[in-house]
Amino acid sequence: MKKFIFSVFLPLLYFLSCLFAPIAKTASAQSTTPTYACICNDTTYFYATKDERRGLFLLPQTYYVKILSVDEPFCKIEYLYDGEYTQKLVGYAKTEELTFVDYVPKTPYLTHLFEVHYSIDGSNDLADDFLDKIVLTCAYYGDYTVGSKRYCYVLRDDSFGYVPKPDDFIYEKNTEYADYLATQKQDPPPLSPEPSENAGMTSAQIAILIVLCLLVPTLTALILKPPKKPPYEEE
Repeated sequence: MKKFIFSVFLPLLYFLSCLFAPIAKTASAQSTTPTYACICNDTTYFYATKDERRGLFLLPQTYYVKILSVDEPFCKIEYLYDGEYTQKLVGYAKTEELTFVDYVPKTPYLTHLFEVHYSIDGSNDLADDFLDKIVLTCAYYGDYTVGSKRYCYVLRDDSFGYVPKPDDFIYEKNTEYADYLATQKQDPPPLSPEPSENAGMTSAQIAILIVLCLLVPTLTALILKPPKKPPYEEE
C-alpha cells in the first residue's frame, strides 16, 4: 500500500514544482529588473506634471529615462541621479514618445558639465579684476526653446534654471540602442510595454493548487498510519 501511495504522491509533487516554477522565476525577474525607455527623437519633453503646458526641457536624444509607472497619455519617469553636480528628477513624459527596452542600459543618463561666465560691470581697476568675473559650473539636463532662442535647463549649485545655450555646446551621443538593434537585427520594440503572460496564476492553476493542498494531508496520513493488527493471533 505504501509503495502505491508513494508512486502517486511523488509524481504529484514533481508536477506541482514544474507548474509553479515559471511563475516564481517570472516574478523574481520582474521585481529585480528595472524598466527603461530610450529617447529616440528630439521632441520628447520632461514634464513637471501631467500637463503639456508644464514642459521643463527636451530630454537628450539617444539617452534613457527610468520608468516608474506606465499610464496613458503620460508615464511617470525618473531622470539622472543624485551626485556632486546633479540631482535626480521625477516627472512625466508622453508614453507615445518613449521607446521601451527590455535591457538595462550601461549609461542611461547624460552627465554633461559646462561653465557659465558672468561679467560684473564695475570698477576698471586691475587690482579688482578678479571681482569682475564669476565662473559657475552647471549640470546640463536638456534644451528649451523660446522662439528662435535656445536655452539649457541646468542645475547650478542647488538651484534649477535656464541659461543661454553656448554656441559651442555639444554632447556625445549614446549608441547603446543603435548597437542593440544591430545585434538583434529586428524592428524596434513596441512603444508600450506588453503585459507578461506569466504575470500571475491562472484560475486553473489555482484550482489545481487547492486540490493538491487537500490531497497531500490525506496521503500523508495514509503513509504514516500504522498497520491494523488482526483481531486474533494466528496459530
